[in-house]
Amino acid sequence: MKRLAPLLAGLVLISCTTPLERGEKLYREGDRRGALEVWRQIPPDSLQHEAAKKRIAEVEDEFHQLVVRYKQRARYFERKERLAEAILNYRLAAKLEPDDRETMAHVQDLSRVLAARKLAVQEAYKNAFARGDLPEARSQLILLRQLDPFDPELETNQAEFEAALRGEVDERLGRGRRDFNAGRYASAEREFRSVLDLEPGNESAQGYLSYIASGRDEEPRAAGKGAPGATIARADRPGANATEAQIRAEGFYQNALAAEQKGDGFTAIQQDLRALEADSHHAAARKHLAAVRQRLSPEVEGLIESGRTAFREEDLQAALDQWRRALLIEPENERALAYVARTEKLLENLEQLRAEPDGSKSHR
Repeated sequence: MKRLAPLLAGLVLISCTTPLERGEKLYREGDRRGALEVWRQIPPDSLQHEAAKKRIAEVEDEFHQLVVRYKQRARYFERKERLAEAILNYRLAAKLEPDDRETMAHVQDLSRVLAARKLAVQEAYKNAFARGDLPEARSQLILLRQLDPFDPELETNQAEFEAALRGEVDERLGRGRRDFNAGRYASAEREFRSVLDLEPGNESAQGYLSYIASGRDEEPRAAGKGAPGATIARADRPGANATEAQIRAEGFYQNALAAEQKGDGFTAIQQDLRALEADSHHAAARKHLAAVRQRLSPEVEGLIESGRTAFREEDLQAALDQWRRALLIEPENERALAYVARTEKLLENLEQLRAEPDGSKSHR
């Protein structure tokens, strides 16, 4: 009898649980579809029918909002040519609305396009890597990652490429440093420019090239003060005593100047910030950062409002893009910070639902 007591107690508990409460329990466990099924079975003459109808409407609205957000994310990724991520989010939306044939048809079309593009780009990558054309191989890898960051073969290709690239870049940087320290600036410059051919924007190469250019500017002035052909003493040449961190900071700063010249103020800000991370005493980077931020400051309100518009349209990724740009200009902007935090939380919730968006454990 003692052994039967817990079982009987459990049966009594189950019998006392109403359908409304069983649905709520399933809902709290994340099984929204299961909750809806339980509530829909409550007959019209039940005292719980009206409460169940209200909960059904609320949860169906939640489903609708999820569908809208998944589709907006999908369209965002599709515009960016990030097809695998677009397909994933369209499928998540379709899983919530199984009768949405239009979305599933679009998924099938995108899947065919993705497969064809990946095949072509993978072949181009292999050919470029085989002939040692690392810049072209990198371009194809970037395309592959954009198309499908989930492809496990991508990580193998990336590791293969990075090992080859790092070896070649390190070798050329090493030769360039030796020539630079020995005062052989012409050959050092060739080596550093060859590094940039492999890795555009490499901050070390950019930094050394900047110091070489500064030294070249100083030599005519030194020659004018002394005998014909006179040059600056080695210890006095720009960059002769610079640390690697200072050289990298100078490289980031040069990248910032180049980005601004191309009209990309946001990348300029990012590069200035990296310069100051490498060397907090880089006065030119700090001055340039302040100038770019001041020039772009009138755009902050427009970026925030553009983000709000995208958010109202459920385009969360586009909204984040705008608000993060605003924060590059004004890092302490309270509105942008609040919007980013809120939107990141919404996206985090979507990610948690990704593995099983209908929340159902009993309907697999």
